[in-house]
Amino acid sequence: SVPDVRPYLAHAACAVAPLRIARGIQNKVLEAMAMARPVVASAACAGPIAAAPGQELLAAETADDHVAQIAFLLADPVHADNIGRAARRRVREHYSWDAHLAPIDRFLAENSA
Repeated sequence: SVPDVRPYLAHAACAVAPLRIARGIQNKVLEAMAMARPVVASAACAGPIAAAPGQELLAAETADDHVAQIAFLLADPVHADNIGRAARRRVREHYSWDAHLAPIDRFLAENSA
């Protein structure tokens, strides 16, 4: 347990979420994406997150797939950075408080008299 995961993510070349069983959206994956870290996640983690495969999030099925995706990111830091920046955009556009509250704001604006 750490009080704040952000310092660890800030120094990470990538984040890995090899969970075999995952229910719903994994907040740790979103945290890494929000910090512009490229993420390699199991299909169970990647599925619920509406991210473009290979562009905003990398998915892996087996341990060998995870290793290959991590090696790919480490071998090409520019591409890894592009994936991380795209991941951050995805989180800001679809998972931020502003993104989630916008429909409520619209509803209230349309229905207040």
